[in-house]
Amino acid sequence: MVGFNETESTGMNKRLTTMLAPILIGAVVVMPLPAQAQFGIFFGDEERDFLPERILCLQDSDIRRAVAAEGFTDIFLNAPYEKHVQVRATREGWVYLLDFNYCTANIESSRRLRPAR
Repeated sequence: MVGFNETESTGMNKRLTTMLAPILIGAVVVMPLPAQAQFGIFFGDEERDFLPERILCLQDSDIRRAVAAEGFTDIFLNAPYEKHVQVRATREGWVYLLDFNYCTANIESSRRLRPAR
């Protein structure tokens, strides 16, 4: 009968650890790469990519003031999503739907919806 001693077990564990360590380190390094490539492809191709962001993004009252400063009244905010909030507001007799970036404090896009009542 072939004996199995503790020294052989410890040697196998060390070899297994030595073999798996580079594989695990490689997996940790390679895993984030697709996400980096995905976000880095189109950055810098639009003017708004270079607008500075605030350290603290705007709160609801600040958003209302910023939109009002652009000449809008009757301002209603929707739920925020990914540094943006949809804003419904009125200007010059029309109701608009605005895409407002609350970290750069800029209206990214606007769409005229209907005449104001």
